Amino acid sequence: MKKNKNVKKRRLNKKTKFIIALLVVIAIISSCFVFFNNTKKATTKKVKVVDKIDKFDYTVNEKDTKLFKDTFKELKTILSKDEIDNKKYSEVVAKLFVIDFFTLNNKMTKNDVGGVQFVYSSYKSSFIDKARDEFYKYIKNNVYNDRKQDLPIVSSVSVSSVEKIDATSEINLNDLKDVEAYEVKMNITYEKDLGYQKTATVIVIKDENKFSVAKLSE
Repeated sequence: MKKNKNVKKRRLNKKTKFIIALLVVIAIISSCFVFFNNTKKATTKKVKVVDKIDKFDYTVNEKDTKLFKDTFKELKTILSKDEIDNKKYSEVVAKLFVIDFFTLNNKMTKNDVGGVQFVYSSYKSSFIDKARDEFYKYIKNNVYNDRKQDLPIVSSVSVSSVEKIDATSEINLNDLKDVEAYEVKMNITYEKDLGYQKTATVIVIKDENKFSVAKLSE
């Protein structure tokens, strides 16, 4: 009987040691995961705004391309005048939108949709959803700057025409009535031809105190 008790005790001791060892291993793995995760978080940094137009709520951040930054300066000049040329204003907004939207290389995730600041307020939500589900769908996460994926960078945008149009006949939005609108047709060139869209037609309309993109097509 005593012998059986000793055997049971040894078995219990082995089981207890095994559980303790397992808990130690789990604790070590958890600590390593937390450390690794925190280290990665520490390497990411907030994107810095480097230029802006306060009155119109337009901004440039440090990850925007040189082409975008240069074109933004052009917009800044147009909007600094006492009398703004709405046709020219619409043209430059269309260019900035196209540059940012079709440049995917500087986007962090598929949720980092370009050109959103230039999109018409009532169209913005559906535009973002569509972009995520279609054009931005295959962008790999690059939060930690470790992405290995060939993505397009717009190198130039040339405008072929800018025409004043009747927006109500072109756009299916309920809040449009006698709104000033322009259709801007453009050709897109990329640093590397990866088979992406090379033409774009953008409709820009008056959106309270500014002009915004209300439609994009080829």
